[in-house]
Amino acid sequence: MSRQIRIGGPVFTPVETPEQFVRHLQEQGFAATYHPRFSDPALLREAVAALAEADIVIAETGAFGINVIDPDVEQRERNIAEICRRLESAERIGSLCCVAHGGWAGSNSFNKHYPENFSQRSIDTLVESVQRIIDTVQPSRTKFVLETESRYLPDSADVYLEILQAVDRPAFAAHLDPVNITLCPRRFYRSGDFIRDCFAKLGPHLVSCHAKDIQMPRHVQVRFDETFAGNGSLDYRAYFTELAKLDADVPLMIEHVNARQLRWATGYLYEQATRAGVPIRHANRRTT
Repeated sequence: MSRQIRIGGPVFTPVETPEQFVRHLQEQGFAATYHPRFSDPALLREAVAALAEADIVIAETGAFGINVIDPDVEQRERNIAEICRRLESAERIGSLCCVAHGGWAGSNSFNKHYPENFSQRSIDTLVESVQRIIDTVQPSRTKFVLETESRYLPDSADVYLEILQAVDRPAFAAHLDPVNITLCPRRFYRSGDFIRDCFAKLGPHLVSCHAKDIQMPRHVQVRFDETFAGNGSLDYRAYFTELAKLDADVPLMIEHVNARQLRWATGYLYEQATRAGVPIRHANRRTT
């Protein structure tokens, strides 16, 4: 039998206690979650303990949208300090990873489209920033990762491998969101082949993956629209098959959905896993 895959996702139902939080995750059939949103340190500690007892891993702590290669050196220093705080928080609760972005070659937080994003200088600055973050925090339980993106680095599995080698830190690992780097019709139409290629190159380094979907409207010149899992064309049977081959327990995290879409996406992922012959961890707990 294939390795059981953990599915996780956001929580929309209001919860006041760690017990309610865990119960909600169990009802969804989730065996992974995002960083618990308890501002009270005592409640957060209780939540971490309750999740561990229920065999639900904390998959990701977010550090998105913080520019680690900002050309304004002072702002870059502030950004690096903020990511260090996020990584420290991830380490305290035992999150599998702290996910950040590779950054963009400008100080405008709204427009991230710069040709220089893909320059060697940007790669060098990114590598230096990642090394500094890891060397400052020195995490032992959590990994620092970058989300794959199309507008900035890493924008492919090959580039990710180049950055992994250059950073050369055990605490630096990989994260995969194939939708974010589906850049052309070939990858769209042959998403299974694309996913298999990503896993062949990044599989040993992966600690978490994202689940959403992609559409290519046919009435306009080539354009791609992100959507929720099950509402597009991504080959999830290939996705689950590759995840099940990994030695590591890598969760698949549903993102960019509302409450109604979460229910649809979860059901779709369960269906695709069944078709791929891949069992879902804690499927027997699912009641919604």
